[in-house]
Amino acid sequence: MEQLDNLIDINKKRGLPRVYRFNQFIRWFTLIFGIAAIAYAIWMIFARIDADSSKFFKFVPFAIMFLALNTVLKNLLYLNSIHFTTDSVIFRYIARKSVMIPWNSLKKMELNDSKRKWIRLKYKENDSEKTFEFTMSFPNMLEIVNSIAEMCPQMEYDKFMEKVIIMPHEKEQIQKNKKKQQNVEIMDK
Repeated sequence: MEQLDNLIDINKKRGLPRVYRFNQFIRWFTLIFGIAAIAYAIWMIFARIDADSSKFFKFVPFAIMFLALNTVLKNLLYLNSIHFTTDSVIFRYIARKSVMIPWNSLKKMELNDSKRKWIRLKYKENDSEKTFEFTMSFPNMLEIVNSIAEMCPQMEYDKFMEKVIIMPHEKEQIQKNKKKQQNVEIMDK
């Protein structure tokens, strides 16, 4: 109940502008480690492997390079931070262009239920409908989707998002229950 209470009027409680970030220490450590692994694999290919090396030792640097490159690209191209302002929500990346979506252009929020779970935002830009997707594995996702919902009362939701987002009638019920509980505590004293 207390966690739900924290999600009610979250933008008023936490204030705007506000930023949600992926853990920067982990992100930069992973990037640096991945780049170092790629450099090590390249060094092994040119300095340690020769015609007499076994097939296993010829294969290992390429496997290391593939896995490290995959990690580096994910950290560069996946969502790094979400910025809430009074006018818009901004999705920022390290090596991609940021996406800014004004609050009044958001139309629908839904779950893209594929192998990896994504949240899909549909919005209007220059008289055309656009779609933006971001992963549900981003930290504080419950706060983020409820903040977006609070800033866009006109938005539509799919069945899953209706269960996740605290709707206005649910907010009223939670606040009534909280007042009743406070009244009972006062009477018990």
